[in-house]
Amino acid sequence: MNRADWKAILRTLWRTAMVGAWTLATAHAATVRIDTSKSPQLKTWADSVLPIANEWYPRLANLMAAVEGRPLLDVTIRIDPNFKGIAAAYGPYIQISADWISRHPEDSRAAVIHELVHTVQDYPPGQVGWLTEGIADYFRYAIYEAMPLPDFPRPDKPQGYLDSYKVAAGFLFWLECGPAPGIVRQLNAALRVGQYQETLFTDRTGRGLRDLWNDYLTALRPLPNLPQEPKVWRHAKGSFEFQPNGTWTEFENGKPKWNFIETARTSQYIEVMDRPRNIRLRLTSPMVQLISKTGCDTLYTGAWSAASATK
Repeated sequence: MNRADWKAILRTLWRTAMVGAWTLATAHAATVRIDTSKSPQLKTWADSVLPIANEWYPRLANLMAAVEGRPLLDVTIRIDPNFKGIAAAYGPYIQISADWISRHPEDSRAAVIHELVHTVQDYPPGQVGWLTEGIADYFRYAIYEAMPLPDFPRPDKPQGYLDSYKVAAGFLFWLECGPAPGIVRQLNAALRVGQYQETLFTDRTGRGLRDLWNDYLTALRPLPNLPQEPKVWRHAKGSFEFQPNGTWTEFENGKPKWNFIETARTSQYIEVMDRPRNIRLRLTSPMVQLISKTGCDTLYTGAWSAASATK
């Protein structure tokens, strides 16, 4: 998918989750205030952030499915010239560095969103750190900043999600976009009552957490270029083979099974379609993918071959 595709998915997620947001805001008229008494020189920044914070605080509570009957707390953001970190949330208080605001005003604005998420989370002690921070950064980067999924960092290592923050946020964003829509709300609900189990991922997707991380890396990994003359794509039980009339045939165990017409070609993949069955496939170097309205799912893993296995 390109950036436009990811932004379209993001808009859909945002609009779906926003149903009832303004009702929640009215029912729980919590407010955010910013204390600039120790840093009066930053009042202009504070005045620009305050309406954003008051708009997004109830919105975040709705997106995260805040507990009904438990009203949101009023929040005070304190700009502290002596604070050595960037920002931190302590119950209904958020502390943010005056020095960081001065040097990074835009990043500081988005950091407020991250800390407001922590205020809504209100998890009991001892919850899973990578998820706590990953959810906060998911709402900051994916929802508030509308960052496209390919722009999130993806360390190519086992259990890379344990790097937390922006790395875990991208992983959660990918899960929301395909394998497990709504999983962030589920995770948040489980963490809030201290009942999170890693099996939640398996229950939702049929895949273990480590396998899902590997799937994420594979899905976002740049594809290799096609061979100079791509004619045969082979997997363990069959192949896709280019025919003299310009079509493609899928073979299973050496026998022709289905016929496809070629509908698109780039330097990295070939798309084919079986019109009678309305099936679209993408042939790439590591995999064949089934194309649907929601994305691409891997059908086979394999590679391009120099010669036909059926001749």
